[in-house]
Amino acid sequence: MELPVLLRQGVDRLLEQVPLPMLKQAAKTLSDRYRAELRDGRLHMAEDMAVKAYLATRLPATYAAVRASLHAVSEARPDYAPRTLLDVGAGPGTVLWATINLWPDLEQAVLIEAGAAVRRVGEALAADAITARTAWRTGDVTIDLVDLE
Repeated sequence: MELPVLLRQGVDRLLEQVPLPMLKQAAKTLSDRYRAELRDGRLHMAEDMAVKAYLATRLPATYAAVRASLHAVSEARPDYAPRTLLDVGAGPGTVLWATINLWPDLEQAVLIEAGAAVRRVGEALAADAITARTAWRTGDVTIDLVDLE
């Protein structure tokens, strides 16, 4: 499954100046953290290179999996068309992109993400491409769910 054109172009722009050896090392580190289910108090995508590694290696498959799941919902319930979206742990907005691809009339999305680096990238990728009112919130629901408004 292909990424939406505007998402692919945005990702390509973010990756075009990144040296391949640096990207490979960051991808290995990110993958190792995921596989180890490492919980050391640090976010997996706390730094710019980790975010770029995610965009290069994990975003396409994550997008495809989410898009396939949402497509199954639309097949089972053709009358269903969400107007709003809440994404907790939004990363770079992968679920938002998959949702908009299937239901372009989505009106509003709230995305909660703890990592500043990945949130900035998500906001930038969506800025000129997503027509739904989109609000990004800083928050880690494992810590501060009560404080999120």
